[in-house]
Formats: sequence, structure tokens, C-alpha cells
Amino acid sequence: MYDAQVLRALGGRRSLIAVFALAACEIVDPGPDVGVANRCVLTASFYVERIVPEYIERHGCTEKSGCHRAADANSIFRLQDVSGTLAPLSTDPLSAWPQPWQENFRVTTAQISDCDLAELAPLYSEPAGGNTLMHGGGNLFSANGEELDLIQEWLDGGP
Repeated sequence: MYDAQVLRALGGRRSLIAVFALAACEIVDPGPDVGVANRCVLTASFYVERIVPEYIERHGCTEKSGCHRAADANSIFRLQDVSGTLAPLSTDPLSAWPQPWQENFRVTTAQISDCDLAELAPLYSEPAGGNTLMHGGGNLFSANGEELDLIQEWLDGGP
């Protein structure tokens, strides 16, 4: 089958198999960081640049006990405390973000149930009073306001 001297020179059959296996390997590019798998492509950069300051921080989603602060939230939308953690740069890949920021991106994108209409996303509809579920913190903003435009812009891929 194989010349015994050649096999011994190569280190036996296992080495020969390893040579063929390595020759067949290639580097696979996993692609860009995206939001909710198989649904919406929500950019991490828009989250850092716009959603956090203009929505989450502006409306105090994590400021009060019992709201959306992970330590004591009364909701499935639980945001980690990032007060002692540097915010990632909008150019950083999601995988390089500090863990609390990654988790907050994950739970925020989970609040998007429709990739086309921001009105249907619990992230928007509950605090705007347009959902069948009542927002525990009351209506935080009026329907069809700038928050709707912000979330719709995120759904549309950002600027």
C-alpha cells in the first residue's frame, strides 16, 4: 500500500493523515457582529451611540429599584450595571465589549419582536402605552414621538 520506509520517514500513518488533514483546513470568517440571530440586524454601534444615551439613560431605565436594573428588576428586561465599566467604542466588535455591555445589548435586542415596525417592539410599545402589557413605570413618553423614530432608525440599519 505505502512504502514502509516513506511512512517511517514521515512518522507513520498518523503523521501522514495529519498532513492531509491540515492541508484541507481553511480559515472561516464568522462575519460581522449582528443583533438577534435569524431575525433583525441591529448594529452594536447604533446601540452604543444612540440607544443607550437617547433611550436607556434618558428615561432612567436602570435608576430605580424594581425597574430594569438587573440586581432587583421586576421585569424580564434586566440591564446590567455598567456604571463602573468603560463604554465600548462604537467601532469595537461586540465580542470585544465588556461582558455587562454585551449582556445589555443582548437583552435590549430581545425586546425587538418585529424587524420592520418599531411600534410592535416591546422596547417601544410598553413604555409608550401601546402594548397589551402595562409598563410598570407608567407611560414614559407619548406614542409616535422621537423614541419611535429612534428605534425605527435602528431597525432600518442606522445612519
